[in-house]
Amino acid sequence: MCGVSRYKVQHDELRDDATTKNFRLAKVSWYLPIIPRFKRLFTNGHDAKNLTWHVDDRKSDGLLRHPANSP
Repeated sequence: MCGVSRYKVQHDELRDDATTKNFRLAKVSWYLPIIPRFKRLFTNGHDAKNLTWHVDDRKSDGLLRHPANSP
């Protein structure tokens, strides 16, 4: 987003000399814990089998069949 302010600007503070120390960020990224998500993914047996194919069913004959086979 080129040319867009990083901060939410108050309507009464639209002047250029306003300091940004009191402004709120326009976009905030939130941290989402990964462990509960993995628990939900691996709860279903069918999905867990599809998610672990590279450990269980991968062929190790030296041929590059998937990017997971590369060094």
